[in-house]
Amino acid sequence: MSDLEQRIRRLEDIEEIRKLKHYYYARCIDRMVCLRDEAAISETVTRLADDVVIDFTSLPVRKGKEAAARFFREDVPNWLSWCQHRVMNEVIEIQGDSAQAVWYFDCPAVFRRGTAAGFKGSGLVAGRYTEEYIREDGVWKWKRITAHLDVSHKLKNAFEDAKFVQENR
Repeated sequence: MSDLEQRIRRLEDIEEIRKLKHYYYARCIDRMVCLRDEAAISETVTRLADDVVIDFTSLPVRKGKEAAARFFREDVPNWLSWCQHRVMNEVIEIQGDSAQAVWYFDCPAVFRRGTAAGFKGSGLVAGRYTEEYIREDGVWKWKRITAHLDVSHKLKNAFEDAKFVQENR
């Protein structure tokens, strides 16, 4: 492979990992929580390695695809009634068929019950995701998702009545 082909491949890999995070994670997590969208859940689960590890601040570590699927399908929607992830400022490093990334996030949300954030109702959580990826059969998948909660803040009635609006008219 020429130098130019290697550089293009690296850029394509970085873009695929961005899509993984933005489309399969942020978009689908929000749809899972707001709509209990089974298609979004199933689609996201296909992008998890069989031995994936999910580790969120103050929550039990989930190991394996089935435990991770239950986490996204059951636990997250039971804690949140509404959320809107914003992931940004990523730094992605590619090493062949593996990669690592750090992403900053903020997420306004409505908590159904007291959680690791420590409150019920409207709030804002923010922090960093550190993630590991593996390319399997030409497809990038999560090997590990670690969420470091840096900030949790109660917002008095800011999003209490938030609803997911699917159409603009």
